[in-house]
Amino acid sequence: MLPRAVRVAAVTHPLYGRVLDAVSFVHRGGVLHLVVRLPDSSPATIPASATDIFGEHAAAGPATVLDADGVRRLHSLVAALAGVK
Repeated sequence: MLPRAVRVAAVTHPLYGRVLDAVSFVHRGGVLHLVVRLPDSSPATIPASATDIFGEHAAAGPATVLDADGVRRLHSLVAALAGVK
């Protein structure tokens, strides 16, 4: 099946909408990742679920960008930058 072109379908991913060449796959922490060629031809990994490799609707649905700890850290950073204590 590989190599083949895949589209980054997760709207939260920085490469959303880009078409990348998938050259192989690897499991990391029980999650399937694709090894892809980035636009500059360097290799990278991306979760397979963030692409359309399983079909158009695989990456649909709600997504969490930050967990609760991430929101707290972001709030602290914004408050520090704004000078709020």
